[in-house]
Amino acid sequence: MSRLEIKRLDSPLARGTRQPDDRAGSKPQPDDRKPEATPQSRRRAAGESNKPRLASVPQAPQEARAAKSDPFDGLPDPPALNESLELLSTRLPTSLRRSLSELTSALRARGGERVSQKGLPEQEVLAVLIWLAGSAENSQAVARLGAALDAYRARRYAAAAEALRPSAPADESP
Repeated sequence: MSRLEIKRLDSPLARGTRQPDDRAGSKPQPDDRKPEATPQSRRRAAGESNKPRLASVPQAPQEARAAKSDPFDGLPDPPALNESLELLSTRLPTSLRRSLSELTSALRARGGERVSQKGLPEQEVLAVLIWLAGSAENSQAVARLGAALDAYRARRYAAAAEALRPSAPADESP
């Protein structure tokens, strides 16, 4: 049996991320003023250039105050658009899988316009949910995820125990 190998996954977010001056097959011109770059410094420079940069937009005073209380401040930067993708194959409870599909559909319909699956793929919604969990380097994120895991397990086990409990006999009055 031959093994199928996936070389590249197509992502609508990765499309159109090339800069107008990027040309397929064009090589950057060497700079005579800089010393020869090592492989490590090239990787570091590539990683830095892949980080998204936000344009600065002048803010009104009220908007500036609202920006200070950004609920996403403690989160790590999201992955770059051109970061490679990996297949995540896992088994989920049916209700959570259905919930992911319903959340994705609700997000597609929130603007009143129909958004295609390519415009908002379910994999992107799953990526956002994982991103919202935070970073393993952030002790508060780990504690918050640990508390959520404990509550998730406790509720599942409590529901299973309740289902196993024999039901009380119906009141049999003559």
